[in-house]
Amino acid sequence: MENLPQICVDTTDAFITTERFGTREEIIRWIKEVVINNKVNVIISRSDTETGKRGRSNKLIFGCDKGGKQKSTDIGTQSASKKCGCPFKIKSTPAKDGSGWKIDVKCGLHNHGLPDRLEGHSFIGRLTTNEKQHVADLTKRHVPPRHILLSLQDRDPENVTRITQKKDDSEVVRKIFWAHPDSVKLLNIFPIVLVMDSTYKTNKYRQPLFEIVGMKSTELTFAVAFAYMESEQTENFCWVLEKLKELFVKKDMCPQVILTDRDLALMKAIEIMFPRSINLLCRFHINKNVGAKCKQHVVNDLQKTIDTLWMEVVWASDEVEYGQRLHQLEQACVDYIGFINYVKDTWLTPHRHRFVGAWINRVLHLGNTTTNQYVL
Repeated sequence: MENLPQICVDTTDAFITTERFGTREEIIRWIKEVVINNKVNVIISRSDTETGKRGRSNKLIFGCDKGGKQKSTDIGTQSASKKCGCPFKIKSTPAKDGSGWKIDVKCGLHNHGLPDRLEGHSFIGRLTTNEKQHVADLTKRHVPPRHILLSLQDRDPENVTRITQKKDDSEVVRKIFWAHPDSVKLLNIFPIVLVMDSTYKTNKYRQPLFEIVGMKSTELTFAVAFAYMESEQTENFCWVLEKLKELFVKKDMCPQVILTDRDLALMKAIEIMFPRSINLLCRFHINKNVGAKCKQHVVNDLQKTIDTLWMEVVWASDEVEYGQRLHQLEQACVDYIGFINYVKDTWLTPHRHRFVGAWINRVLHLGNTTTNQYVL
């Protein structure tokens, strides 16, 4: 046995059994029960069926999702993959006496800590044949996905499947992420500021194209990566950002600033996946929304004045000036409570630190205050 790191968890006893299983599905079901009870991340690393050809025999091999080695990059460092060479391995083959499939624990050791929870893990979230049929039946009756998920959990309280996993067996590509190798190199050289935005319904699939853009020291931009997503939910954005994290060659590397629109799902995903990054908001789109609201509430003669006062608030260089400019705007809008409440409740109170000069001037954003110039 190779030398293992200081962290070493032995799960051998949990998987040792003399039981024989009639089918592959029975084995998988039993392994899944052990996985849930012991909070172990297991994947099917190989599944072979005997075909009569040399080297092909009936077998199932289970491994840890952290097994395998990190990929080396062209610049000699390792990718930020979650793989750490975990040696855990279980092999299942038909017994020679014909009594069924047996389980052989080749290595029950993990060279890393075990997770606190397993929700959403691909192996334990996999649906059984009966569960797939149940999902299909409810889908035909137009039952909403969240109610289908509740129904699965009512049938089996231990079920940890998430909504997206019910689609895993489909042959339809529902999300895709790609990045050019040269873009990955540039990302690792210039990781300070990233701009993220989506274009809508401009492709034949009518799906949002999510674009991630970086900036060089010469103030020239470069495309980092692109992604198609089925829907713009926090879970989907987290998936994209997880793929982005894997592009960084150092595990602790992350952008200092991420500039986006006020997309609450994306903002939440950034908070989850890049908690140390500062999420700024696009001034262009904020000003556009405020201008549209001003036209709805303010008479024509005062619209230009109000717009100027608003811009002075946005460009305030420190908190004292911000307070003065905001007071002037409030005085000018004394007869337009609906407008000033919108400005304060939607933008200034929750997000001023993301776009007002008094706060963002403290951040190394390299002059990036709008996503509009980067939209495809």
